[in-house]
Amino acid sequence: MRSIVQVVPKFSFGVPWFMYDLSNKQLIVSKIVPSDIRDTKDIILAETPIPGLNYHPVMPGGGGNRKLAFTLQLVKRDNFVGNVLLLKQFDMLRNQAKGFGALAARQFNPMPKVLYYWGTGSLPLVYWVAKADPTHKQGWVNSFGQPMYSEIEIELLLDETHAVYKAEEAFRRAVAVISEKVQIAQVALGSMTPIRTY
Repeated sequence: MRSIVQVVPKFSFGVPWFMYDLSNKQLIVSKIVPSDIRDTKDIILAETPIPGLNYHPVMPGGGGNRKLAFTLQLVKRDNFVGNVLLLKQFDMLRNQAKGFGALAARQFNPMPKVLYYWGTGSLPLVYWVAKADPTHKQGWVNSFGQPMYSEIEIELLLDETHAVYKAEEAFRRAVAVISEKVQIAQVALGSMTPIRTY
């Protein structure tokens, strides 16, 4: 079998990577942390061509949804169940939410939402799960035919209508004001902290 490069943070104490499935009421945790977390939000601007003008007037069209995207390694060198236990937790995220007590989802059951904040610089926020697709790696299948190494691609869409988002808006404004003062002071005193590598 080929070797795997796993990213496992080494701190004396640290919050492990986690995601809470609000719809199915399950906590998903992993010792391995995700790849780079891509955090995007479209800024929508409409450029309107007008005959005779040397430029296109710009009209603000609002903002898009905030999106998080990352890949998480699911590794379990087990000759019996492999990584199936964790895989099935993620599988709950791409099927209609019904909770663990129901045997089958009803028609029109919503897709799951999760509570997430790890690695984003935000408060815990509620996201829709837009993607939870695993790729099972070649050569990492145990003697029972179960995968032992998969990489799951996650995409989350922020639910800005949820009540907890109001706290994030207040947090953003407060931290931005504090940051302005701190950065001005550091520049004035010539004490900008250099980037450290761990």
